[in-house]
Amino acid sequence: MRSKISSFIMIPSILSVLIFMFYVLFGIDNSSYIVHPVTISFFIVIIILLFILDSIDNLIYRKKLKFLTEEERRKIIEENEGNYFYRIYKFLFHDPKKINQGVKKIDHGFDGILELDNKLPMWWMHLFSITIVFSFIYFFSYLLIDFSNPYKEYEISYKNQLKEIERFEKSMPQVTIENSSFNAKFVDSGKTLFEENCATCHKSDGSGNIGPNLTDDYWINIMEKDLFKNIFSIIWYGSKNNPTMRAFGQSGEIKGNDIQKISSYVYFINTKLKKPINHKDPQGKKIMNWNN
Repeated sequence: MRSKISSFIMIPSILSVLIFMFYVLFGIDNSSYIVHPVTISFFIVIIILLFILDSIDNLIYRKKLKFLTEEERRKIIEENEGNYFYRIYKFLFHDPKKINQGVKKIDHGFDGILELDNKLPMWWMHLFSITIVFSFIYFFSYLLIDFSNPYKEYEISYKNQLKEIERFEKSMPQVTIENSSFNAKFVDSGKTLFEENCATCHKSDGSGNIGPNLTDDYWINIMEKDLFKNIFSIIWYGSKNNPTMRAFGQSGEIKGNDIQKISSYVYFINTKLKKPINHKDPQGKKIMNWNN
């Protein structure tokens, strides 16, 4: 006959499994579902039923004790002495000599090893049972629903991220060529974006690589009369004279707010007096006077 497990251990454990199953099956990650009257009523009914079942289990347990021999009954009572935590303590820290009294001994004979067939601690058995239950839940949830599937989780997260970006862009309109302007506070963030998107062709200091030098007064594309807006336009529409410079803004590859930051950085390095020592030879037409 098994040892009796305390109700204050069993009931919270079963409730935890039910709540976990609720989350797995219905994806309840919103607090509004948890405080819903139907959900609360469901768990109240479950708790009442668990207490009733525990009472019935106690009754059956006592009835079974009456049919045991005196020796068996004494052994069961000793095993259930004290509360659950006290029994765990006994399993962990009790005198090994006392624990091994009456334990079955297995003599290997040929190698002289004497093996003790000790009973596994109850806490270990509980943990082992929990891992089995959890593995079944996790395995079937992986096969049948989205929960615990990393590919589906990634797809859901990616879609949610796109929705958040869309909401952000609606609440914060993107800059266009009409309302764009140089802003010194964007220079540092613009430099970071420039290094990520433009440095391959123009180098991080703008001195030019396969793309033209952006720090001199020579321009291949002249699309606006204002220097800053001309830089913005080239990044937005690309270059008609050089297809390698694609339309980052028109294609949606870089948003208007980020183009304003990159343009602010390019404008800054173009207008500052100190130029890179090593730079690409001039290309295009020299423009000295912009309508800034």
